[in-house]
Parts: sequence; structure tokens; C-alpha cells
Amino acid sequence: MAMETPPPAAAPHFLFVVSAVQGHINPARRLAARIMASEPSARVTFSTAVSGHRRMFPSLASPEQEAVDAAGVSFIPHSDGYDEGFDPKVHGTGNYKARAHAAGKETLSAVIAVLAARGRPVTCMVYTFLVAYAPHVARAHGLPAVLYWIQPATVFAVYYHYFHGHDEVLASCANDPDPDAAVHLPGLPPLKSDALPSAVSITSPEHHYYLLLDLLRDLFAALDEELTTKVVVNTFDALEPDALRSVPQFELVTVGPMVPVDESSPSNTDLFRLDDTKAFMDWLDTKPARSVVYVSFGSLLQMNKRQEEEIRRGLEATGRPYLWARKRAGEGETFDSAADGEGRAQGMVVQWCDQVKVLSHPAVGCFVTHCGWNSTLESVTIGVPMVAVPQWTDQPTVAWLVDACMHAGVRARLDGEGVVERDELQRCVETIMADGDAATGVRAQAELWKHRAEEAVALGGSSERSLRSFASGP
Repeated sequence: MAMETPPPAAAPHFLFVVSAVQGHINPARRLAARIMASEPSARVTFSTAVSGHRRMFPSLASPEQEAVDAAGVSFIPHSDGYDEGFDPKVHGTGNYKARAHAAGKETLSAVIAVLAARGRPVTCMVYTFLVAYAPHVARAHGLPAVLYWIQPATVFAVYYHYFHGHDEVLASCANDPDPDAAVHLPGLPPLKSDALPSAVSITSPEHHYYLLLDLLRDLFAALDEELTTKVVVNTFDALEPDALRSVPQFELVTVGPMVPVDESSPSNTDLFRLDDTKAFMDWLDTKPARSVVYVSFGSLLQMNKRQEEEIRRGLEATGRPYLWARKRAGEGETFDSAADGEGRAQGMVVQWCDQVKVLSHPAVGCFVTHCGWNSTLESVTIGVPMVAVPQWTDQPTVAWLVDACMHAGVRARLDGEGVVERDELQRCVETIMADGDAATGVRAQAELWKHRAEEAVALGGSSERSLRSFASGP
């Protein structure tokens, strides 16, 4: 009796659900594009909140209209209840979770239904960590849901242990005034208080950032309920081997570093106004190799006036040319008032810039960074050594990875107000930019990690193999 041939398996269709924050959208778009490139039969639909969708595609006839990028990824928004954007100063944080959960569940379910009606049924949901309603919607539709962790694996491990019995010891260490205080977690090396993500220090619901801790708690509670134990992580095996094995309850799948393939990559989103690219690139063209200090503290941080002044004075004191991407720069401001001995402007201040293009320029020799994970991975893959000035959330842990693990940069000491003072900034920049053995060693380590990152994503590399396996169907 002839056996019946089973029907062909449906092509995988991934629905990405991503919060409307640039630091989440970019690594998610990059993963979506690489899935499409790795598995030609796969589809990817990308859904962020209406507020983010509008800023990504401002020329659409209607804010809810579907868009398709050059990588073939489709974009359909859903509502999180804040279609004009969430502003904690205006809306407060007390009602955010309930409003976002209710609106997100309803509108995301509608997106899934619309895709099915169009003959594109979703086979897997991939979500980032601030859309706590996503796994609940996936479960209601019988879909596997896979978390895409866009921070270091070490941070995932710390949070996991925090929500599984180690909250008190972590909070105690994080708030200990002794700089040598350390916590010992299963599978991880001892972590001092300044290597812990800031959320574990929160002990009161009145804390300004308690909402972040609350959303993380919901996330890990949802993970405990999921049937799948796979978590996709934007890191690579050589960088965090201990952390990747420290939570055996989950299979942490490395697919990073997720950075733009090239400058024209469609997977790079800027939700902020870019300054004239030609102006600052022409300026960089006039500078010698590895002579420029590039400074950026990311898309979220609002730097206070004292920190701005300390950075400006510290950069001036180095005597080196600098390019500073500073969101609060005054309208029309171009060059800083500082000048060299011949009267030429020493630094250029811009509102926002194409960071990958800047870091790739041969004139850039040092990156003063807040240690956002996306910025750090971009710097690692390009081989630019860093001055780490972490502020909050995962950044202290990232600074620890840069300084103590990779030795691809130096960590600045902050004062009691969390400010890096001018003398300390000058010291750190000179440690990297000078001609001594210390600078040579840091630059050599940055080059080493650049090659390790390249190996991970090259054909047959650890991240490339994991991505290819995931793209064929989780």
C-alpha cells in the first residue's frame, strides 16, 4: 500500500512585536532582515506601536498603512493605547501597564487576524522585553512565542536570578556603599555592585523607574509559563560563554552582534533628525587617522547641564578634535567655542548622526559612550576602543564587559551624582589615545574582539549557524 506524501510544511512567518523605542527597533529590524536573507522562504512582519510606525514611515497616507522595506520586511502597526507616544511626565506611569496591556492585546490580535485573512498566517511571534502583552496574545492564538533579548546574556541571567529567589541579595549588593561588595549567582563570576543592572537596586514602588522593574517581572513570569524555552540573544558565544550557560532552564541562542551590514542597510532606523551628514563627514576627512574622540550618550538619556559642562571641559583639556552627538545642542549650533592654537574649532557638536558611519571613519580613535548595548556592539564590530560612562538599566553591566572582560576600553569613575568629571574624562581618553603601552594594549584588544565578532556572524560561525537554524522554523 502506497504511503501518502505528507503536505509540505508551511513557510515560516515571523511576527515581530517591538516597543516603539529606537534601541529596540534597530536590533529587531536587523534580525528581521537577516532572517529574510538567511531563509528565502520565510516571511517577516514587523509590528510596533502606532507612534513608532508613524516616525519610521512619516510619508504614509495614513499612520496605520502597511509598509515594506528594501529587505522585504512588512510593517503593520498595533496600538499600545498611546498613539501619540508615551510620555511619563504627561501620562504618569501608574496606568501604563493596564492601558498598554488592554490596547495591545486587542490590536495585536487584530493584526494576526488580518495577516491570516490575507493568506499570510503567522507561525511564530518574536518579541522584545517591554511589550509584556505579546506572549499572552501569542498563547491565545496558539502560536509559539520567542523572546528576542536585546541586552547582554549576563543581564538576562541576573534578572532571571533576581526573579527566582535572589532579589534580596542582589538589591543588597546593588545598594551597598562598599565598592568591593559582590554577589555570587549560579554560573556567573562574582559581580560587584557597579556591574549590576540598575533595576535590581530598586526597592520601592515609588522609585522613578519602578515601572521598568514591574515590566521585567511580568516578562519573566510569562517566560515561566511558556512551553518553549528558547530565547534569542543579541550577543555571541565568545563574548559571554559563562552567562549563556548560567540559566539551564532556557536555551539561549546567540545571533549577534546585530549591527547594520553596511551603511545603506534598510534595517537601520533613526527616529531623530539627522544633521547634515556631509558636513560632519567632510570635517572628519580633514583629521588624521585615529585622532578624533567621538561622543554619544544614546537616544534616551537627557544629560544635565553639569554633565554637559564637565564633558565639554574634559574634551577641551585633551587638545584632541572631537565629534559630539548631543541631542540638546542648540538649534543651528555647529562648532564648539573651543579652538586650537591656530584659532580653528576643536570640536563639532551635532544633534544626531549616523553612528555606524562615524565609527567606521578612520579618523575616529575613541568612542565615549553610555554603553547602550547597540552602541557597544557597533563599536566592537568596527574595532573602536571605548570610554565607558554607564548611566542606568543594563549599561553598568555592559561597562563591566567592555572594561573587565574584553579589555577593549576603560571605565570612567563617576562622582556621587553619577557625573564623569573633566579630569577623569581626560584621563580615560588619554589612556586610549596616547602612545604608551596601555593605549596600545587597549587598541589591540579592540581589534581582537572585532575579529571575534566577525567570526561569529561569518558563514559557519556560531551566530550564523544559530540564525540559519532559527530562520528555518523555531
